[in-house]
Amino acid sequence: MFEDVTKNLRFFLLSLKYNWLSFLVYRTQAFVWMVVSTFSTLSGLISISVIYSISGGLPGWSYFQMLALVGMANMVYSIINFMIGPQTFVRALRNGGFDQALTKPYDPIISIFARYGTPYNIGGIISGIGLLAYALSNTAVNALSIVSSILLFGFGAAAVVMFLVMISLVSYVLFRSGNYLQWITAITTSASQYPLAIYGLAGTLLLTVGFPIGLASFYPAEMLFLKINYVYFLAILVLSVVLFIIFYKTSKWLLKFYTSGGG
Repeated sequence: MFEDVTKNLRFFLLSLKYNWLSFLVYRTQAFVWMVVSTFSTLSGLISISVIYSISGGLPGWSYFQMLALVGMANMVYSIINFMIGPQTFVRALRNGGFDQALTKPYDPIISIFARYGTPYNIGGIISGIGLLAYALSNTAVNALSIVSSILLFGFGAAAVVMFLVMISLVSYVLFRSGNYLQWITAITTSASQYPLAIYGLAGTLLLTVGFPIGLASFYPAEMLFLKINYVYFLAILVLSVVLFIIFYKTSKWLLKFYTSGGG
């Protein structure tokens, strides 16, 4: 088992290196795309700044706490697209471009990440980290809450990325299309930049288990500022792990329905 993990990890890292080298062939274009990927973070920063400049803001959340939440939400959005482009992946399934991945002696899920991510989204990840760091420099947090928040973010991001793999496969099986997935991801990311309580119970459940992007943005931010206790923290952590396993197992099962498009 350890050998399989090592083999798959080595394959993913080598593929990532190749993708980066290919991406950086045209350096000016690469730079422009990386800058473009920061626009979502900048938009969130401007929106929150306007809200807090003309009103008392959102109850229970300070200006800098909201900036931290915006930074986390945009980090996870960029991580999703860094790992998998749903439209590109579904298109490859439809036209037979995924055939080659299935002939390799690696986990097909790893092959998806190795082939269908978008390297330029590193710009969005960096801008999200930068906004988060700026927010934290202006707020009081302790080391334990930071570590706990990182754990929630890591497992939450893994769960939501695996959810995108699963929903892409569902879209292929049912519709042979995935053009709407990027749109849905962008909308849910925008929604997760604000406290989930403003959406009511239905919205909270939707962004927690329906499209679980809240697991990697809202709940880590709550933990960071100790708005939840450690029992709640453990419950969210377990939920993230359970959902990741479910999404992974379901994705492996859905791959059985793949039929080559002959591309």
